[in-house]
Amino acid sequence: MDRYHHPDGRTCRRHTQRLRRRPVVARARLCAVAALAMALALLGPVLVPAVARAQADADSTAAAPAIPRQLVLDGVELVGATRTKLETVYRFLPLRPGQVIDQAALVAGVDALRAGGLFRSVAFYTRPGGERGRLVLVLEVVEHRLDFRWAAGNTNLDGWYLVPAMVAADNAFGDGGNLDLRWRLGLRHSAAALRYDRPRVGNERTYWSLEAAAASTERPYFADGVEFRHRVDASGFTFTRGRHLDARRLAEFSLEASTIDVARHSVAYSRSQDGSIDFDQEITGEDLPTSINEAVGRRKRVAAHLDWQVDSRAEGRRAGTPTGGLWGRAKGGLVVREGRTGHADLQLDLRAYRDTPVGALATRVRAAWVGEAADFTDRLYLGGMYSLRGFASGALSPPGGDTWQWSGSVELRNDILTDTRGTKLAGLFFVDAGAGGAGDGDDPYTGTAVSVGYGLRMRVRWLDWIGVDVGFPLTERPLDTRFQGHASIGWSF
Repeated sequence: MDRYHHPDGRTCRRHTQRLRRRPVVARARLCAVAALAMALALLGPVLVPAVARAQADADSTAAAPAIPRQLVLDGVELVGATRTKLETVYRFLPLRPGQVIDQAALVAGVDALRAGGLFRSVAFYTRPGGERGRLVLVLEVVEHRLDFRWAAGNTNLDGWYLVPAMVAADNAFGDGGNLDLRWRLGLRHSAAALRYDRPRVGNERTYWSLEAAAASTERPYFADGVEFRHRVDASGFTFTRGRHLDARRLAEFSLEASTIDVARHSVAYSRSQDGSIDFDQEITGEDLPTSINEAVGRRKRVAAHLDWQVDSRAEGRRAGTPTGGLWGRAKGGLVVREGRTGHADLQLDLRAYRDTPVGALATRVRAAWVGEAADFTDRLYLGGMYSLRGFASGALSPPGGDTWQWSGSVELRNDILTDTRGTKLAGLFFVDAGAGGAGDGDDPYTGTAVSVGYGLRMRVRWLDWIGVDVGFPLTERPLDTRFQGHASIGWSF
């Protein structure tokens, strides 16, 4: 340590050893920087492209989507089932051992099983399989038990109906079949039915059902301006077997063997203008129309039909109506009745739906024909809720019914009230037209009938749609009425 004298006279100390080392450190740093610069100059043409390529590879790897891990399904195990076999599960589960799957395929397969309704509930997990890259799907299920169900609305191409009460045993025998005892209500129709159906058989596209039923129907007809109802009871068995040709088409065969009991009297539901017929009055024997009197009594009946259907309706809904697509059928068959000549029948029905800026547009065209040997219970009647709503049910046909008929309808439907589930209340305007005739007799109502009107539909929990239509006839009226009202279950088509 040295001492030196400051100009102001103070004596200071200075670490001369440290000061002597600073020039050495500075020179070392300078040499290191120079060496690094020379190295970069020599290696730069090699390092820079390599670094650029590495960065590009990193960017490419970050941008590429992750490839999902794929595994092989080693097997499926069923836990919790006491009556259902694994073979039955495979009709509803679109997964098979040996199939290459990923997580998305696994979840989608279990969702399909749940949607099939085979079990009350389905949970799942996986465990390792016998080899690396293989897994086992374990299904934990709860089977259905005997279930009591209240009212529910249903629809098909034949119309809307209610099932107010049902005792059901889904997957009753572990084969995927459903057994139920139901009470069915329709337009002037009620029935009790014991039904067993197998929704998926063999190749999963085939189905069949067997039903034993007892039903009662009140058939309306008009004679001399008076509305009558005639009761027809039926009991028997119906076997149906069909196949889904693809996602939109199906073909179906049905065979029905039944006993028909036609009452020996009709009941008046209106009064005659001359007072000869009063409300609720019964008419029998020779007072009945000839075509109806000939059919009274009990007879056996066998009917076989082939039915081809197409359904391309869109999933989207506006005012409770598909936003696009078609729904229709071509159906024909042969009917043989005890004591009468057999007859054939044919039915064509097409319904189309389309969304427009002013509402959902729904159209329907229907044509039907039956042989002249058919009695009134198998013949056609024009007028009413499902054909021309400006006229009463069957008012445009003779008492014995028509042998040919066509009708068409156009409806514009729109929302009035909505909720979280969609349309709650809908309104509609309609135009109906149609004509019919009997090849073996005079038809008192010739020409094309036309009516217009409006209606409301309200969605009700469990029952689905209920409503009312009011129609106004624009052509000749068989009855002295300015309008006709119809209460309905569901839509008219």
